[in-house]
Amino acid sequence: MSKRLKGLVWLSSLLVIAGAAVLIVISIVVTDEHPLSTLSPVGRHGREIADLINPIFIVAGVVFFLVQGAVLALWWRYRVAGSDTGGGEHGYYEDDEFPEQVHGNNRLEIAWTLIPTALLAVISVFTLVVLFALDDVEASDDDMVVTVIGQQWWWEYQYHLDGDTTTPPDFVTANELVIPVGVDVPLDIKSRDVIHSFWIPKLNGKKDAVPGRSHDWVIQAEEPGRFRGQCTEFCGLSHGYMKMVAIALPPGEFTQWRDNQITAASAPAEGTAAAAGWEVFSQQCASCHVVNGLTTPVNRGGESDTPDGWDIYGEFNGANAGTYLAVDTLVAGAAPNLTHLMTRSTFAGSIYDLYLGAGEHVEYLELAEAATLNRGDLEAWIANAPERKPADANGLRGMPARAGLSPEDIDNVVAFLSTLK
Repeated sequence: MSKRLKGLVWLSSLLVIAGAAVLIVISIVVTDEHPLSTLSPVGRHGREIADLINPIFIVAGVVFFLVQGAVLALWWRYRVAGSDTGGGEHGYYEDDEFPEQVHGNNRLEIAWTLIPTALLAVISVFTLVVLFALDDVEASDDDMVVTVIGQQWWWEYQYHLDGDTTTPPDFVTANELVIPVGVDVPLDIKSRDVIHSFWIPKLNGKKDAVPGRSHDWVIQAEEPGRFRGQCTEFCGLSHGYMKMVAIALPPGEFTQWRDNQITAASAPAEGTAAAAGWEVFSQQCASCHVVNGLTTPVNRGGESDTPDGWDIYGEFNGANAGTYLAVDTLVAGAAPNLTHLMTRSTFAGSIYDLYLGAGEHVEYLELAEAATLNRGDLEAWIANAPERKPADANGLRGMPARAGLSPEDIDNVVAFLSTLK
């Protein structure tokens, strides 16, 4: 190989390394368009994590370039250039001219042992400080607590406004966790079936949802916004579609939203498409979905004709608290509460937007009145949910297809759902 060709190879290698380094830096710094980025926090707890990660990335980057630079320097210093060095014509040393072997340099070996040890010790101390801070989940007895329940493959949120999770919640919603800005909101994280993991990276780190156990966590946002999350513990067929959204509202708007969520739904006026949709819903959907004030436990195998209240979520205590169906182990058998469906911006485990472009153009509290309903995805979901999101409906995991519904039935069901504001 000629010297010129070797120079080109060397230059190309440097360009590749430099390009890779630039891409790494860009991926770290430019995070505004990455909704699941830990490096652009908007909450106090998320900021604590980012403040730990960023210096570690810097230290790791310095170490990487020092080590790789030393490797390249040694390669360049002791490279073999074939016959130009007096060596073999193929570019390697002959046995009788192999360089003298030296056992080692004690000072260097001590240095590259002690320096990494010291670095790891310092990093460990700061990591422990952050972990202890994140585990500080103490709340006053009268603080609002949200019970977060994971199931295949969506999230349920039960709001206890007085902080007492041993009693039925004040209201229940799904997929979207709404919180007031600037307030530490305690979370009580559980699972109805398998292990899940709750993670909204801009607001805090991950916390597992384990069947039979309750894990405390805290979430907080420093500014209004809409923050995406994802289940991060493999939980079956649609794990990748088990998303969640946190909505942070100014305290006044949160109070307005909360007061609306407490109310029960009203029956649609007779003779309307919505009333016809309610008839279809009560026969086809109410065996799983609850609409407080309209559905009844008898539709789910109970004996009462009294319309559902929030007390159905306190039917079982202990590990099964918040489960309104007596089901087999590791099978949730529950479905999202739809009492105020139209006040949410997503559905189906937050993989579909309920409104077209709503996140950019319409305020959260105005969605039900001012936004354009995403009828295409909603109707397709009602007609054949497993086609839109893999599920095991026969095993009580996911929503079944409703092949018997006519297009008119689906239109009427959508008309009914549109009244749930």
